[in-house]
Amino acid sequence: MKNLIRIIAGMALLCLTVQALPAQELEQITNIPENETKEERKAREKRLEELRDSIAFVEADMAIDSGYFVITADRIMLDNRINVMSPESNTNFILVQGDDAIVQLAFNNGRMGLNGLGGITVEGTISNRKKEITKKGDINYKFNVMGTGISAQILITVYKNSNQAMAYINPNFNSNTMTVYGPLIPYDHYGRNQNSKIFKGQSIP
Repeated sequence: MKNLIRIIAGMALLCLTVQALPAQELEQITNIPENETKEERKAREKRLEELRDSIAFVEADMAIDSGYFVITADRIMLDNRINVMSPESNTNFILVQGDDAIVQLAFNNGRMGLNGLGGITVEGTISNRKKEITKKGDINYKFNVMGTGISAQILITVYKNSNQAMAYINPNFNSNTMTVYGPLIPYDHYGRNQNSKIFKGQSIP
């Protein structure tokens, strides 16, 4: 019930984000005049991008509250020193599904790896969730994950007015940290969001 109330509140906020725009500005964004100048087009496109970013932020916030989201990796940092640039986003991700979380790496290096994708897939149960909004307006979401092959704290930061996120994974029993950078997108078991389709490898048994 608590999550349902948060989702409804988030949907209301999403509507208010658009409705709060002055009527004249909303008309300028949605209606393109035939005699639009280059400067006017740039201003309109910039405002439209800002509006899309604001909506993406609200959607990310709602997804966190619902407990069903995925962060698909645009970049990965291993042990604060090894940068993995442009990994395959549909096979490198952090997936949260209610009380369960999956962390997967797949380097497609020609080797099968533990998950059959050249990497590793670990699953665990989530506990000790904590969410807060920083003074800058960013979202910090922290939780623990415990399961076969994983015992770690995960701290996710979603930056204000975007769905861009940083997820820092700090294992409890070693110093092999990992940071995942990428968009935080709503996601459920049915994978209704076609832009966030993921491919899960074999988990550690």
